[in-house]
Amino acid sequence: MNTEQLKALLASYGRSVLASGLALYMAGVTDPKDLWTALVAAIAPVAIRAINPNDKAFGVLPDAKEVEKALKAAKAPVKKKAAVKKAAPKK
Repeated sequence: MNTEQLKALLASYGRSVLASGLALYMAGVTDPKDLWTALVAAIAPVAIRAINPNDKAFGVLPDAKEVEKALKAAKAPVKKKAAVKKAAPKK
């Protein structure tokens, strides 16, 4: 996981924590134990995304060789089709 992904992962975690803590606080829950459990529960969605290899944002990324191969394939020159000439209209 690179630095950019780590920052995005932490930002996502921060949003989850803020949302869960704010929801509890606005509901009138001020017990520190309940707020702590909300903090721990906020980890779950981010952790699930981090361990999912199919998640393009946080999951396990493909091997660098695969990425290079895909980039080379994308840069390969595209053969253009010959222009089709239309027949002149008959009079």
